[in-house]
Amino acid sequence: MRIKIKQFSCFCFLVSLMCVAFTTHAQEARTVKGVVKDIEDSSVIPGVAVTVKGASGGTMTDIDGKFSIKVPQGSSTLVFTTVGMKSKEMVLKNETDVTVMMSKSVQDLESVVVIGYGVQKKSLVTGAIASLTPKDLEVPGLMRADQAIQGKTAGVTVMMNSGQPGSGVSIRIRGVGTNGSNDPLFIVDGFPRGDLEAVNPRDIETMEVLKDAASAAIFGARGANGVVIITTKSGKAGRTKLDYEYYRGFQNIRKYVDVLDATQYARIQNELHFNSNLPLPFSEIEIEKMGKGTDWQREVSYLNAPIQNHQVSLTGGNEKSSYASSFSYFSQSGTIAKGKSDFERYTGRINTKQNVIEGLLNTGVNLSVTNVKRASIATNSGNSGPILSAINMDPVTPVMNDDGTFAISRYVAQEIVNPIARIYYTNGSSGYTKMYADAFGELQILKGLKIKTSIGASLQYDEGRGYTPIYYLNSTNKTIATGASKSMAESKYLNIDNILTYTKKINLHSLTAMLGNTVNTGYGSNVSASKNGLLYDDPEFAYLSAAKDNTSATASGTAWESGFVSYFGRVNYDYDNKYMMTATYRVDGSYRFGKNNKFSYFPSVSAGWNIHKENFMQNVNQINSLKLRASWGGTGNDQIEDFRYLSTISTYARNYYFGSDVQQIGASPSGVSNQDLKWENSEQANIGIDAEFLKDFKLTFDLYKKSTKGLLLRIPIPLYAGNAQPWGNAGGVVNKGIELSLGYQKDFGKFYFDATINGAYNHNEVTLVGNSNGYLMGGNANNQMGDIARMEAGYPLGYFWLYTMDGIFQNQAEVNAHQKDGKLIQPNAVPGDIRFKDLNGDGIIDSKDRSMGGSPHPKYNYGLNLNARYKNLDVNVFFNGLADYKIFNSLHRWDLLTANFPVEIMNRWHGEGTTNSYPRVAAGDLNGNFTNPSTFFLEEGSFLRLKNASIGYTFRNIKAAKIDKIRVYASGTNLFVLTKYTGFDPEVSGGALGLGIDKGVYPQPRTIMLGASVGF
Repeated sequence: MRIKIKQFSCFCFLVSLMCVAFTTHAQEARTVKGVVKDIEDSSVIPGVAVTVKGASGGTMTDIDGKFSIKVPQGSSTLVFTTVGMKSKEMVLKNETDVTVMMSKSVQDLESVVVIGYGVQKKSLVTGAIASLTPKDLEVPGLMRADQAIQGKTAGVTVMMNSGQPGSGVSIRIRGVGTNGSNDPLFIVDGFPRGDLEAVNPRDIETMEVLKDAASAAIFGARGANGVVIITTKSGKAGRTKLDYEYYRGFQNIRKYVDVLDATQYARIQNELHFNSNLPLPFSEIEIEKMGKGTDWQREVSYLNAPIQNHQVSLTGGNEKSSYASSFSYFSQSGTIAKGKSDFERYTGRINTKQNVIEGLLNTGVNLSVTNVKRASIATNSGNSGPILSAINMDPVTPVMNDDGTFAISRYVAQEIVNPIARIYYTNGSSGYTKMYADAFGELQILKGLKIKTSIGASLQYDEGRGYTPIYYLNSTNKTIATGASKSMAESKYLNIDNILTYTKKINLHSLTAMLGNTVNTGYGSNVSASKNGLLYDDPEFAYLSAAKDNTSATASGTAWESGFVSYFGRVNYDYDNKYMMTATYRVDGSYRFGKNNKFSYFPSVSAGWNIHKENFMQNVNQINSLKLRASWGGTGNDQIEDFRYLSTISTYARNYYFGSDVQQIGASPSGVSNQDLKWENSEQANIGIDAEFLKDFKLTFDLYKKSTKGLLLRIPIPLYAGNAQPWGNAGGVVNKGIELSLGYQKDFGKFYFDATINGAYNHNEVTLVGNSNGYLMGGNANNQMGDIARMEAGYPLGYFWLYTMDGIFQNQAEVNAHQKDGKLIQPNAVPGDIRFKDLNGDGIIDSKDRSMGGSPHPKYNYGLNLNARYKNLDVNVFFNGLADYKIFNSLHRWDLLTANFPVEIMNRWHGEGTTNSYPRVAAGDLNGNFTNPSTFFLEEGSFLRLKNASIGYTFRNIKAAKIDKIRVYASGTNLFVLTKYTGFDPEVSGGALGLGIDKGVYPQPRTIMLGASVGF
């Protein structure tokens, strides 16, 4: 019995050991490895915390985004968290190797923004700063980086200057504040740039738009129009990445201007001549045979004009150093004038950063080279050019004669010529090579104290070449000799920054103080020459040395230099990330101003309150963050012509005879000097709110007032001074408005969606014009109408100064009733003519009856951006628009009554009651229907544009080919525009005194593109 008990006990013991062993094996942890990537670009994410849900401990991803963690056998959940990304949970079954894709979070308050000579946590920013990401810049067909701002930033109005390849954009941050240059300051990697054409949009990592003066005051005299700060892409610690992208597309004119066809033209011309008691130019038999005639706009068009881009980049690095390099090629043909309107750009860039001594010394180098070549045609010229000729050329004339020569119109003359012939005889090209190089060194002197020195240099060589053949377009447009021209220019800039930064944190108090100094110098020269009489009438031989007419030779050249020095400081303080304050002060000195005002001073102060960190907000779960901020600051504008404070010497029209019959070259001062000339100064107050609520919504609201004083004008002096008036500070403008941006972002797992809508209102008003007239004129519509834009206190800058149309005289009784004290107000009017308002009531229609007809400044700008992604399929739709502004339509040569007419002329007055909006047609125009600048020519410019739409599909982790991702996509740009404007396009830019005058702007194309990007 005892033996059996012992045997049973041994059996139970063995079974127990087996159970324990089995249980131990079942509970043994397994190793799960993987990599964490960004879902947008498949880039690896280092520093991600990886934990097992419900368990303690964990690990972090390394510089290659890789991790390894022990997890219990069976089903477990891994949790991935990092700053700026949405937390991710992954339920495991039996996986041992995983790839985790994370998306950015809308609540990225810990991310930083560039604020000028430094960075700052987004949650602590107290100014009005808008940020764009690489995603905003990765729009196919985007030739310039500044185009990406359009519709993406509240309060920033962006208009294309032209649809011609290589054309720039007009950027107005919070309205137009000066009668001079309103362009913002561009800073690329810490150094000022005059233009962004040489910057490849795909090379940009972030773009910050500094809208209020408190943010821009650190840039002092160059910040009055706002500042755009660009940071280019740099390498990251991790494995080397190779990316390649290619897209190709075709472009066409989205909309043509509706004009008369040949039959309509002939009938209108007959009516015009009949109304003027002149012989009819066309018989009925001729009219019946005409048909549609020549469609000149389509004749000058280049159907399916190509556009393409190649981009390759290489990035990588480790804990000690990183690098990023790229090369791109972009080419675009214009939709008008095939072969004569083209743009081509090559860019190459490399930057490196080195952690030379850990925690002590960092260095970096940026190098870039850009080569641009372009050919262009005249656009928005007002009286001539292929575009204006295509609109105004009569449709009766064919393109070519039967003998193969270009046809010449028998009806239209002066500047309006056969546009195909004009294009054929247009020859010329230009281009430049621009090189940038900058380097920095940052030294940690003491704990919290570091100094950074940056040196940047730029060098640009420009070249232009022209060739004029012998041609005869009509009696006033012809040449009798061939000619060649050549121009060359160079410019060099050197910029040196020294920045000392001190950072200190004591308990809940954080302080960052910065002192800096900038020196900027520039030098340039140019030369141009021309000569006629080429040995060969061939553009390939259009060299000055091949021209033999020495009497026609001309040459000119100039040189210039510039200097700029600045001292500045900034203090950032915050208490417990809850209460923030920033103060800046800058002193700028410029060679452009007189000795009495060589330097100017620009202070600013701003404060912020993170309300959501208060105890009373801790139980308000619907609000994730809430920040109130306010700011005030002063900035300046030095973008004026050189030496305006001096009385420069001129030799123009000053020759004289003294003691003989030989003419002597004379010279004398060109005006009165003004050593008190100083900077234009802009002050701006801003109050704003930043909020994130309901986890997925983000709101930004700003209210501002910007006052600009000291605008440069010619100031009055006594006549006995005997010379031109000096320049002085005698003008003022105020802009005030509201900005609102609302964003939504939600990741539903397999489906992701985000939407951003922004809008702004701006009111522009001139407060002072201190010259002798009390106003300034500009904005020439055409030779007959003269200037139509006016700057005057109490009105928008550059408002349209026009006669007011008050309907159409329907009969002679109405003409007779329009009188004052028994005298006809419009004695030359007949039924069918425009009735003009006699605003001053003196019984005469003259310039005293002109008034504000409308404003060219959009009161509202808005944008809507939608992104959706389902698994690997993504869709983007982007709308933008402007509202409540006027355009002066000067596309038609009304002074040439044999030129073609807009199709609206078919609704002209041709009898009592037929219309009250369009006058009759007649020769002579004694009433000034078409030559008086009036509200008849004004049109509403408001529009909504589908700026871009794209759809793409991404293939990920193709391990066999070692490819991280392949994305293929289709994209369309400028797909449709909802507008009442009858011209090519409602985006009509221009200077401060010339905005909104359409004299033949090159139309923006509709573009369809296919592309692919590959990441290794």
